Amino acid sequence: MELPKKGEEVTISKIKEICRHFGLKTLWDKIEKDPPKRPFKSDGCSMWFDSWKGISLYTACFLHDLKYWAGYPGEDVERLVADAELMIDVARLLGSTPMAETMFHGVRIGGHEMFKRSYSWGFGRVC
Repeated sequence: MELPKKGEEVTISKIKEICRHFGLKTLWDKIEKDPPKRPFKSDGCSMWFDSWKGISLYTACFLHDLKYWAGYPGEDVERLVADAELMIDVARLLGSTPMAETMFHGVRIGGHEMFKRSYSWGFGRVC
């Protein structure tokens, strides 16, 4: 599936299609029940590389952004799962773990909701 480009606003119907394609039923249920107020746009691998050694990491980062966008404040376990899934996706794409582990540690530190950035946990719900 071709994902929307970096910075492109994504419609709810497209998000539904993406969630179905990638088997993210629980995420879609959360979004459908209570859509975040801000429109969704992915910035790719926030403040990091969108590709490494010729391999695109964009899909993994896009899906991670989608999970962060839909997150609620205080969902510490859900955030940890999203970060772990990013690490696993990147490790599978690259066939190795060092970059995946580095990205995991980066999002654990830099993606916390307390920073209230455009890439922080729950960024779609912060008004």
